[in-house]
Amino acid sequence: MRKIYILVLALALTLQSCGGNGSKNIEKTTSEDTVSNGIPVLKAERGDIVFVRMDSIVNSFDMYHDLRKIYEEDVTKADTELRTKANVFQKDVNDFREKSEKGLITRSQAEQEQGRLLQRQQRLEEEQNKIRNELAEKEMVLLNQIQNAIMVYVNKYNEEKGYSMIISTSGNSTVLYGNPGLDITSDIIKGINEEYIKSR
Repeated sequence: MRKIYILVLALALTLQSCGGNGSKNIEKTTSEDTVSNGIPVLKAERGDIVFVRMDSIVNSFDMYHDLRKIYEEDVTKADTELRTKANVFQKDVNDFREKSEKGLITRSQAEQEQGRLLQRQQRLEEEQNKIRNELAEKEMVLLNQIQNAIMVYVNKYNEEKGYSMIISTSGNSTVLYGNPGLDITSDIIKGINEEYIKSR
């Protein structure tokens, strides 16, 4: 989807938890016998700063795929309707040119027909612009719905977990490294899809 980057960026800038209660040990515990690339994998605890891979969450979110499918159907339908109208208009323009070139209509009739064709062209362009604007608005609403669903779930999730902060990473993010044990992406994906399935 064209604006998925905007969604990921917006979430990357806004995704923080509501608060981190509880105590935090100075020495972190590691998951038993778990090592990633020779580095012990930490176990995220209450009060920790954890992170999510936002692009993975969005791409694995069932709601995103459902809404994208509906949006793409709307785009295809609008495109088909506009193409059909444009083809009819082009046929009428070609017919007018042929009649004019063959001298089958008077100069007065040609001027009237030319005026009508210009008006039709203007209406067609206005309709195209209107449909494009409506589709852009639908896409923005879709992205807002996805963003809102993720934010609501993350806040609910963190009420139980109590992390101090949840950082969002994506693509060329400023977070260069995070211990795999502090990556809660898979938990969020699992939970948010379960919530979405219940709400359908």
